[in-house]
Amino acid sequence: MTELKIVGWTHFDCEYPTRKLKGEDLIAVYELIQEEIARNQYVFSGQEHQCESTGVPVFSDGTCFRASMRSWGKLMASLYSGPNGEELSYMDFYMSLGEDSVMPEYSDINVEPAVLDDESIGCITKEDKQIVQESLSLGMTFLTTDKVLEKLAEKMKKEK
Repeated sequence: MTELKIVGWTHFDCEYPTRKLKGEDLIAVYELIQEEIARNQYVFSGQEHQCESTGVPVFSDGTCFRASMRSWGKLMASLYSGPNGEELSYMDFYMSLGEDSVMPEYSDINVEPAVLDDESIGCITKEDKQIVQESLSLGMTFLTTDKVLEKLAEKMKKEK
């Protein structure tokens, strides 16, 4: 993972797979994304991560990083503070930031998509998993605009 680099940014529904990451590998990828965002002063929401044409980082190994809107919001909140230096939460970056967003520019990505045996649905938080579990255990239809949570709900229904 130490050789991994971000080679461009694409859309959420791209052909690049999301690698399952845990422990030190997840931390390394998370830090790599944080460094790229800070270096380029990108600032955009979880909604924009999932819905804009350049919201998803692509890596030199032909994979990308997808996250729930909450998870992406936590990543952004860890990098920025409020106008008076106050700590921000994931909710400050959950939905569209409108004119305040700074997205990566489009560029050609000259890396072939990786072929993975087992692809991840994307990075989620404990709260994401809990809200989907609670909804399904109560027999409720899980309604969301979060693409990762939609995939999580489908996966959990199949596992029942």
